[in-house]
Amino acid sequence: MKKDIKICFFGTYDREYTANKIVLQGLLENNIPVLEVNSEIKLTRLDSQKDITWLALIKRILRKYKIFFEIFKNLDKFKKTDVIYVAFPGHFDVLFAWPLAKLFNKKLVLNPVVSFSYGFTQEQTILSKNSMRAKITKLGETGIYKLIDLLLPDTPFQKDFFKKTFNIPEEKIKVLPIGADDKYYKYTPYTNKSKKINVTYYGLYSPTHGVEHIIEAANILRNNKDIKFTFVGNGNTFQKNFDRAERLGLKSVEFFNNTPLDQHPAIIEKADLFLGFLQKHPLVDRVIPNKVYQGLALGKVVVTADAPVARSMFHHGEDMYLVKPSDGKALAKAILELKNKPEMRIRIAKNGYKLFLEKFTPKAIGKKLIKNIEEIL
Repeated sequence: MKKDIKICFFGTYDREYTANKIVLQGLLENNIPVLEVNSEIKLTRLDSQKDITWLALIKRILRKYKIFFEIFKNLDKFKKTDVIYVAFPGHFDVLFAWPLAKLFNKKLVLNPVVSFSYGFTQEQTILSKNSMRAKITKLGETGIYKLIDLLLPDTPFQKDFFKKTFNIPEEKIKVLPIGADDKYYKYTPYTNKSKKINVTYYGLYSPTHGVEHIIEAANILRNNKDIKFTFVGNGNTFQKNFDRAERLGLKSVEFFNNTPLDQHPAIIEKADLFLGFLQKHPLVDRVIPNKVYQGLALGKVVVTADAPVARSMFHHGEDMYLVKPSDGKALAKAILELKNKPEMRIRIAKNGYKLFLEKFTPKAIGKKLIKNIEEIL
């Protein structure tokens, strides 16, 4: 690894967003000099059509003007860097970074994390796929990718998706896993040999997460007093799932939907089983969500959908438990098996954490990023 690479971490990114924190931490742990040129805008969710009207999107872009002050303030330092890494959410920030990259002969790198046009139409389904707005959004996203030198999707399956969907040349796209922040998600050895378990869902309530299948499993297992279900987070399907749990009168279910972030670790550290994606969906076939890496970092038994990308990275029953997607009965059966086999839980948790240490810590992610960047310099 070259030690003289200098990176400009660029944009209006939220410094607390998981992907940004991990990459920054990983670069520093690999002793890579980083110049932050950041006019921070806290990340806000786009959950409905009113959030993505043309007026709303234009307002979001105009809010980014403060980045110009940061550019001029750091111009002399910026000239001494080799690469502009546009952090998340950075699609629009590419429009500010590209002229600088051309003017000063810097390589331009983007970590997209998600495809926003696909997210609007297929994941959150707040735009019709065939609508004019969806087509224009996809065209704009394609144009942004043509400006960069390196795109960094998080899995090989996601790489193929970006390459085919947006016609990106093979040499301009490399894989960079998301990983997890091991300073926030602190490891504790898994030692629970009893048959009392806590099944934990942690994250956003996106339709692709399949929270309704957890509610179904909780209903099936409602009379098993050894199994508790804990839900931490909020999002656009929260109310629907909360209301259903209330209607069913589920006593084994507890929701933490407005809990401050600094209180999350104390709740999720009590998990035995840590749930990932549970839906049958094209996105689930391609990507690994944050929660999977977070569960590995915590040293928990991670249960996620049996999908092509999961099978390519993990081993069922060894470092991960894979379950049939969109199937509450299959999830309930998996939970019962893991409940009744403490030794299996201990083995999966131990091997999962070992895999995390090898491939998904911030330091490992930083090392992978530098290797990808070296190949374009």
